[in-house]
Amino acid sequence: MQTELSQIEPKQLFGQSFNITDAPKFNLALQLLRESTSGVPMFASDNLITWNRNLSFLREDYFSAMLTSGDADAVEKSCVWRLYILLNLAKSCLGLEGDYVELGCHKGTSAKRLTEYMDLESVDKQYWLYDLFQWNPGDEHTHMPGHDNPRMYEDVVQRFEDKPWVKIIRGSVPESFEQGFPDSIAFAHIDMNHPDPESSALREVLPRLSDGGIVVFDDYGWWGYSAQKRALDPIASEHGLSILELPTGQGLLLKR
Repeated sequence: MQTELSQIEPKQLFGQSFNITDAPKFNLALQLLRESTSGVPMFASDNLITWNRNLSFLREDYFSAMLTSGDADAVEKSCVWRLYILLNLAKSCLGLEGDYVELGCHKGTSAKRLTEYMDLESVDKQYWLYDLFQWNPGDEHTHMPGHDNPRMYEDVVQRFEDKPWVKIIRGSVPESFEQGFPDSIAFAHIDMNHPDPESSALREVLPRLSDGGIVVFDDYGWWGYSAQKRALDPIASEHGLSILELPTGQGLLLKR
């Protein structure tokens, strides 16, 4: 006779969502959803609401520790599902030829998490971080709170000073590639919030991406950044590849 397996303990996470134009109505809708799904796991954060899922990332020590730590702000905690996907895909590429690159590293937050989650040094990989590290009135790229720090670049350099295998390149993409760019790439994370540098970067990344290599696009599935989807899809198609939109708003390209 088959033994019935007991269900695992339900987990829940409620964090920040963005682009809400009527917060009272949104909160009321969320309250009604919670009342109508009582007793099952629920996730409502980062513009993603779902229930009756295992929410495996809430059960991993690394992510549960991050969510209770004081060194992660509310936005980073709200985007934990995105981070979970990013880090696990990056880890799956450790055995491939090539380095890791992050295009649009901002304050180095996700890059720092990646270096904590896996040991790139032991497999002799370098990690290349690219960013303008500034924003000026009139610039086309998105203004972020980190841009208000005049020492943004210096602080990122200091953040990785104990990891000489992390290479930090300041400047616009793709022009900054002249300062250094790997010949072979195992994993790339692209998060520049603008179709022009992202499409230029993808044209440089794909010829260097190892077989089995992965590119994760942070904003690919977000309607507000849909110009990036229109720019990136044809480039992937030129290489016989496609980009998969994930529920988190990320895009996934797997080279085979």
